[in-house]
Amino acid sequence: MKYLVVKGWLGFGDRLETLIMCVKFAMDHNLTIHVDWTDSIWSHSGETFYTYFDLINIPSIKSIDDIPADASVYPPFWKDNLKQPFTEDLISKGQSVILTDFLTEKNNYTEDVVVYSCIGRRTMFPDSKFFANVFRVIDQRILLNINDRIRNNNLRQSIGVHIRGTDRVRSYRNRELSIQHLAVSAVMNGSLSGKPMIAVGDDSESLSIWKRFYPDIKVLSKLSMENTNKKGNHNASKEELAVSKDEMNVDLLIDFFTLSVCERIMTTYRDSRFAREARHLHPYVQRILGNE
Repeated sequence: MKYLVVKGWLGFGDRLETLIMCVKFAMDHNLTIHVDWTDSIWSHSGETFYTYFDLINIPSIKSIDDIPADASVYPPFWKDNLKQPFTEDLISKGQSVILTDFLTEKNNYTEDVVVYSCIGRRTMFPDSKFFANVFRVIDQRILLNINDRIRNNNLRQSIGVHIRGTDRVRSYRNRELSIQHLAVSAVMNGSLSGKPMIAVGDDSESLSIWKRFYPDIKVLSKLSMENTNKKGNHNASKEELAVSKDEMNVDLLIDFFTLSVCERIMTTYRDSRFAREARHLHPYVQRILGNE
């Protein structure tokens, strides 16, 4: 095997978890990696992974055209479909399309190309330093806004609150209880003792509940709050968005790295991969942003 192609799907946290595992696998097996985030969740007008990011210090290609046409591929479905973005319909095809096993150093595929999709299971790593050494934000819109937020909001000493809701809301009562518990936890972490606190998120209704407890919290999210969609902002179609997917992606990524810079990170939903990956990358976020 010579190449690893990473197909995107789901939200940014899921993508990032998958990418971290795939980068580790590519490093362990000396593979050339290509990240294909041209699916409809991430891309409405040609946006890709490489619009916002780059991979350095690791063999990588930015175009599937650089993979030889006669290369053998696993799973075999992708043999003549390497350029096809991942879709909802492909999920039903199961293992003929989707690798569901964890990628570990023990895997020994003989094909020239292995395609891994964000639907598969993922290995979690206690330390993401290896990933921070290869993953870089390159979009100047993101970098300029993050550095501006760092200068003006004391992020490095702040509690960052991730107001997650939309498609995660199963019960309004449970949502209110979750936010109440988080508000108590914020007190335990110093929110009433002068500790600065900022909020980012995608759910204006949940933010309204949070403001019952902290009416003066500084909310840094803009487009995500203005375009709250109950099925999840990332799942909104082109027609449902008042702005472009590119603008939404930039807004989301500014919020993600804002959260990553914060000293402490809290979220309204414990299983939020967005918040979890922000915590994992926190020790190395300045490297990822090119500030060290």
